[in-house]
Amino acid sequence: MRWRLESVLTLVINTLWMQNIVTDRDVCKCKNQTLCKPISSSHRVQVEVFGFHIGTDRWVQYHWPKITTIVVSGAVEDKFYCIVHSYNIRLVLKADITMYHLRDNATMELWKNHIVVLVRTYNLDGIYIHFSGKLNKGTWNYHELTRMVIKSASHFRNELPGCQISFAVPWTPSCKKERCYDFLAIAHVIDFFFVESFKIPNDKREGCVATSSSPYHHVLTGLSDYIKMGVDSRKLVMGVAWYGYDYTCKSFSKDGTCELEIGSHKDPCSYKVAKLMRYKDIVKHLPRSLTGKVWNDVRKAPYFVFMDGKTYHQVWYDDPESISMKSTFLKKLKLGGIGVVKLNDLDHNRTAWATLHAEEMWNALCPP
Repeated sequence: MRWRLESVLTLVINTLWMQNIVTDRDVCKCKNQTLCKPISSSHRVQVEVFGFHIGTDRWVQYHWPKITTIVVSGAVEDKFYCIVHSYNIRLVLKADITMYHLRDNATMELWKNHIVVLVRTYNLDGIYIHFSGKLNKGTWNYHELTRMVIKSASHFRNELPGCQISFAVPWTPSCKKERCYDFLAIAHVIDFFFVESFKIPNDKREGCVATSSSPYHHVLTGLSDYIKMGVDSRKLVMGVAWYGYDYTCKSFSKDGTCELEIGSHKDPCSYKVAKLMRYKDIVKHLPRSLTGKVWNDVRKAPYFVFMDGKTYHQVWYDDPESISMKSTFLKKLKLGGIGVVKLNDLDHNRTAWATLHAEEMWNALCPP
């Protein structure tokens, strides 16, 4: 009873707040006023290239013709907005669903109405739905999330005609790590699954060692399993990361094995215990490393080793070579596209050195 009362009060307060947003809605800041009109999902491209934009660094140097959709967390700079739409690139809102939103109909209604207001206010072109929480198959919340996504997708299409709707899913549909959704039911009502093929935990049978979080064969298996279960391959967008992980080695052997310390972390043998390193920092660090680039042919991914004092570190990452190999899945599996997390992790300065590295990474996304 208390939850229902709180939900109603919250709904009333937020409805009034959202009405103020609509009233104070900004006018179009683009010289060409047509650029402020949402881009309909009827504007189709052969291969989708998603990009996640966080922050304000050097976005002017993005390779605009290669991008089809950019995910943002809210309002963006006027100049950024106008440039994006001038290239017919969609801007879609990252919309987080938490366990809180599943608790009753009132909170579900509040969430979807709130998202519609934000998309209209910022003149965006769609919604990228991300669920934050753990779900097991067949549980009450498992069914409630499915119901919420189905109802919300219908509401979005009625209120925002032509909008693009995508949903984030784990690298595999095998319900590992308590990330289990009703994939087929959700796939039926959205445009794309963004498959997080860059968050793959270690195989514990290989020991507690540093390794790639996006091994070639694991990525292929995960995508193939979605297709085998009945998801239309054209709805799958394979995610790649423009960052790597810096592992601190408990011990380091001559064969290149970096053994990790088993601490108190819930997942002590995975990328979660490592420090994230952006690609722009990786290419700067690489020439000063002990090994230079080392290629692992099993995982089809590079790494390098450096020392901090007397401690060995091993950095696993993706580069143009490894990304190009995974990009072949676009044609092999007839995928809907590829997606980058995140665009700001490249050095988009105008120097020749930065331009070369950025060009190679952009070209790796859609090889000929």
